[in-house]
Amino acid sequence: MQSMSAELHPTDEQLAQAAGQGGLPAFEALVRRHGPGVDAVLTRSLRDRHLAEDTAQEVWMKVHAALPRWQPRGSFRSWLYSVALNHLRDVARKRGRGRLVLVETPPEGVAPARPDPLEQGEVREQLERALSDVAEPYRTAVQLVDVLGLNTAEAASAMDCATGTVKSRVHRGRSLFRAALDSQPCLELRPSGEQGGAAQGASG
Repeated sequence: MQSMSAELHPTDEQLAQAAGQGGLPAFEALVRRHGPGVDAVLTRSLRDRHLAEDTAQEVWMKVHAALPRWQPRGSFRSWLYSVALNHLRDVARKRGRGRLVLVETPPEGVAPARPDPLEQGEVREQLERALSDVAEPYRTAVQLVDVLGLNTAEAASAMDCATGTVKSRVHRGRSLFRAALDSQPCLELRPSGEQGGAAQGASG
């Protein structure tokens, strides 16, 4: 029964291994499963649907080319997003943006005080500026955990570091992010929950 279930509902890692051995249906299944999430991240970051579509194709081409060498040391999902994030940085550099920022909503623990649709564009711009002021590697840790929704184990795999290091970087990154927001008086923010909630989000 368990074997039949695995055949009907293979894990990402099983599909990745099959795709790495030349299995086109397995690769197509991965694209169907994770394509919408990758597309959403690219569109949100690049703010250009056509560029996001082209970038998504490039990301999946990189993934397809790398799958024969992929080893299941961590989750496929975290590896996929690390590939996407690295390629997004390359795209940002080529466009002259220098630094990549992935923000649609504030990181855990902070939310806009007045969610007026007319103000959302300005709020998002200020959030992006604040996060861009957070130094690496703290910014990437916050992006992976609070923006992309990876748990600490997945983020650790994507950043090639220990889970304890990710937790430390996320904690420090959130502090730096809030400090950057404090320097922008035009943006009114309020806590969205207790610190325990933020810690829970970081622990995955």
